[in-house]
Amino acid sequence: MLMIEPGKAPYEAELDGSLKSMQEAVGGGIEGYYPYAEPVAIVCNDEGKINGLPLNRAIYNLDGEMIEIMAGTFFIAGLGEESFADLPDYFMEQYKEQFKYPEKFYRLAGEIVAVKQPLPPEEKQQPAPAMEEPGRDDIRLDESTDLAFDLDEFFRQNSGAYAGLYPDSHAEKERMADELLSGDTGKIRMRLAAFEHEEHMEGETVPLLERISSYEKEYGISAYSIYQLDLSDNADNLRFMSLDWLESKGLSVSRDNYRMVYAMQREPGETLEDIYRRFNIDHPEDFKGHSLSVSDVVVLHGNGTDTAYYVDSIGFKELPGFFGTGTPEAKRDVSVREQLDNARKQAEQAGAKAPDKKPREPERS
Repeated sequence: MLMIEPGKAPYEAELDGSLKSMQEAVGGGIEGYYPYAEPVAIVCNDEGKINGLPLNRAIYNLDGEMIEIMAGTFFIAGLGEESFADLPDYFMEQYKEQFKYPEKFYRLAGEIVAVKQPLPPEEKQQPAPAMEEPGRDDIRLDESTDLAFDLDEFFRQNSGAYAGLYPDSHAEKERMADELLSGDTGKIRMRLAAFEHEEHMEGETVPLLERISSYEKEYGISAYSIYQLDLSDNADNLRFMSLDWLESKGLSVSRDNYRMVYAMQREPGETLEDIYRRFNIDHPEDFKGHSLSVSDVVVLHGNGTDTAYYVDSIGFKELPGFFGTGTPEAKRDVSVREQLDNARKQAEQAGAKAPDKKPREPERS
């Protein structure tokens, strides 16, 4: 049987087939529900909603419309000739994936919507390719440690405030290595974005972002970032405007007008619509931006690429030019520091005096 509890990932369970064991599994009288064409049954508490059991998972039809919400623990069983039977392996895997993520339910614009929730930390699995190579775990550990070391060194060399906040360099390197190993590259992307903005070091994080993208590609990690218009006067006439309106006014969506306000790991199967719902009605506690709205940009990171999408009045529209050409997120204008260095070099060259030369004496006649 595949057991599905509220707030948890599905797991396999053995029942002895007796009515008592099934009642104990769902916490009361049982009821069979048959929403699928496959020979399977959802077995649930027949008074789950009446008794106020916590809402668990939504059930959808083939058109993607929500048709039912299960309350309390339920399990999925196969169908025998006269009663419930063991769930075949191929259905076990299918429904494990279908019900993988816990859900919360909200009423939005008169409709009930289900919002997928991250798995509890103890239930998360490390993202990894289907086939593991010998020694791959050791290689990943080394790469994570090296990248964490370079990140910490970069922060310490360029910010006195960082060193004051995190005096224990070893502990910080271990923490960032753990984030990399858990697949939570979004936290590191967010830290780099905040550092770049606070220290006025636009573009200086490019090499590290490129390494993070390569790391994500190598280990099958997906993440996403949310960008919102900054508070400058230049962005006032762009805020909350549809893409069609911008184009009608000859305006474009430029990365220079935006700041990254959040980044996090993207769960498998999580769509742009899922992200929109999450950051409107159930956003993370540490999210400090406004609810996801028209004119915001969501960037999906995966397979070594970064794809930007404009939150439009209806749906999302891809922004191929958001980061310019080349490596998307890493492609930025020349950094302020580099501009200053170039200006200083030019000034030094312009001010350099040519070697003294004696004036040429007129030839004698």
